[in-house]
Amino acid sequence: MKANMAKLKDNNAAAAEQREKLRKAIAFKSYEFNCHGVEMNQRYQSAAVVSDGMPEPAYTRDKELYYQATTWPGARVPHVWLESKSGVKISSLDLTGQGKFALLTGIGGEAWVEAARTVAAETGTDIQCSMIGPGRDATDVFGAWAEACETGESGCLLVRPDQHVAFRAQTVSSGAADQLRAAMQQVLGKPGRGPPQSFSAQPGGTV
Repeated sequence: MKANMAKLKDNNAAAAEQREKLRKAIAFKSYEFNCHGVEMNQRYQSAAVVSDGMPEPAYTRDKELYYQATTWPGARVPHVWLESKSGVKISSLDLTGQGKFALLTGIGGEAWVEAARTVAAETGTDIQCSMIGPGRDATDVFGAWAEACETGESGCLLVRPDQHVAFRAQTVSSGAADQLRAAMQQVLGKPGRGPPQSFSAQPGGTV
């Protein structure tokens, strides 16, 4: 073993070939040990996800090897570093999950927070609300969330307890409560008035 490894130092064709074979073998092992895409790239289309009419983002790199973050409904909510009110470094993931639905919005999205409170009371479902922006629940210090969230500041993401995006709105609207109510009714499988025409669901698939 040591003798073979020592040959890697030689300046000849055989050693160069050996170094290239070793490089390829190490790269291949990435599919065994570093397949972040296999673990993180699940994107669902189901009755428990409300489509916003946008096509699924294409993968720009090997989707088995590399995780490609997106807030496309059905995808995992992205991780970025934020800062809490007390100045503690937190992840955007800390604002979601933990057995609850979560609503993430920014400055100008106050109507989504009020809508979430109303819908939570109506459905008996916990919806944890977080506003991201200066002086709010969390601060996007480096602008990473503004890029990753793929919505305007006043838009929102409704995130399921499994940290997959259930509903996405680009901006706030006067019908925020109706939109969020319809989305929750669909995700929870409860009968209601159905989704407004500004967004539609894609049935089928895996929840």
